[in-house]
Amino acid sequence: MKTVLSILGSALLCVANHAAARPYTLEFPESQPIAWSENGKFSGMAIDVVSRLFEKAKIPYTLQSVPLARGMADARNREYFCVFPVQRAQSNEAEYQWVSPIFITTSGLFVPPNSTAQFLVLSDAKKLRIGALRGSGDAQYLKSFGFTVEEVNTQEQNVEKLLRSHIDVWATDVLSAHHFAQKTGTRDRMPKEALTFRRSLGSLACHVKTPAADVSKLQSTLDAMIKDGSLEKMTAQAR
Repeated sequence: MKTVLSILGSALLCVANHAAARPYTLEFPESQPIAWSENGKFSGMAIDVVSRLFEKAKIPYTLQSVPLARGMADARNREYFCVFPVQRAQSNEAEYQWVSPIFITTSGLFVPPNSTAQFLVLSDAKKLRIGALRGSGDAQYLKSFGFTVEEVNTQEQNVEKLLRSHIDVWATDVLSAHHFAQKTGTRDRMPKEALTFRRSLGSLACHVKTPAADVSKLQSTLDAMIKDGSLEKMTAQAR
């Protein structure tokens, strides 16, 4: 009788554990070549890394494309929601549970192709209108030092504003900027890099009440990917 009850109890526990395996909603902003969606298919360096991470950790997930600011709000306010890639910084450290680094980001200031502006240090751009992605670490970083920052929801909007002289400078990660520069196809529409001003950790940011066991499993899986070189191989393809 005890054996039967023990088997039944184990079966019920397995069913309960299976039912508790709630999938995470992983949100990301569209920014080629880092992460984007097209015809229902998800692509990009960060998509590849995060998908591999959750699959290796055997944690269910779904992907969803949203503006960065909305993704960060969802990850702050909704359990089992995460957003990536987020530039991890002191200003947002306490707002999320972190799995990091997915990759290292380098941020730069970009100017129109016909600009003669030269920046030796970041403060040289202090009096200029700077465009940045809404909710991004670059936007928050620059605003914290008193820069005039105009935020939009997509990188395409920033590029158009820069080329139309609606902003003076575009602040973004160098990888995205180089992609958009190549995408324009003509030299007279290619924003050019004027200054590299910081490096940060591109990370997965999850709700603060994310189960500690899941965070630990994801982080240890990511650490293993870093150690065996697989993360470097995946991110190197997009550079």
